[in-house]
Amino acid sequence: MKYLFLIIILSSIFGCGAEQEARALTANIDDEKIWVFAQFNVKTGTDELKPYYYYAQIAKSTYQGISKNKLEKGFILLENVKYWGDNDLIYNYADGENTGEMVFRIEDITKIAVVKIEPVAGMGVDQFDSLLEGAEVAEPEINANKTLHSGD
Repeated sequence: MKYLFLIIILSSIFGCGAEQEARALTANIDDEKIWVFAQFNVKTGTDELKPYYYYAQIAKSTYQGISKNKLEKGFILLENVKYWGDNDLIYNYADGENTGEMVFRIEDITKIAVVKIEPVAGMGVDQFDSLLEGAEVAEPEINANKTLHSGD
């Protein structure tokens, strides 16, 4: 997947904003990863914005570049993706069809925040509340590998 990502990035470098695209490419190659929660608003064919909500690992240097407004264009590689799904639970994006990696445009990011721990698939946001209280997160009791992939 990383090679495909590099090909996409390199092909976009020759367009507008080559310097920004190159910086994004370099930042995404960083081996140090952090967990983030990100909201992307992507235009549909009818120019409506569709929101997507994901937990994922990204390169730490990518986050730092975005948070310091040094990366405003280019692609962001999301790895080990988890998404909001049915019943306000978190699900793994990886399944029989998908690898768990996604690529979005940095320009489509509406919100991005660092998450302290890896979210547990099959649980909701309450798993983070229990960490504030000092309790351990329980293992989920449901199958967290569904095929709904957006914030629906």
